[in-house]
Amino acid sequence: MEFFINKGATLPVLKMQVVKDGIADITEFMSLIENSLIYFSMIDVKTGGYKILNMKGGFVEKTFIDPNAETEYYVYYKFTSIDTNREGLYEGEFVFITDTGTYILPIREKLTIKIGDSHVSI
Repeated sequence: MEFFINKGATLPVLKMQVVKDGIADITEFMSLIENSLIYFSMIDVKTGGYKILNMKGGFVEKTFIDPNAETEYYVYYKFTSIDTNREGLYEGEFVFITDTGTYILPIREKLTIKIGDSHVSI
């Protein structure tokens, strides 16, 4: 997944859908999320150093009008202007810490974050 945000921006919020892969029981996974501390980290691809390390994230359930619609869950992170003060290419990950261990959000592909110049004069 690719996510774009302007240099110095705090919006949009980074939001990733929790993938129902058919292997893991979604009920167990949601219990894991609800009883976890959720953290977000972002690594600079060029240097390998962390730009963001274990900052507080969260999760939300998408509400549908149709009561028969399948529930969707998302994890999210809201950037600060310090998080986005340097242009570049980064890899992001969500980590869940529970009493039983540490889990990295299972995703189908890497989360690539691009911070670019806004081209807007203030």
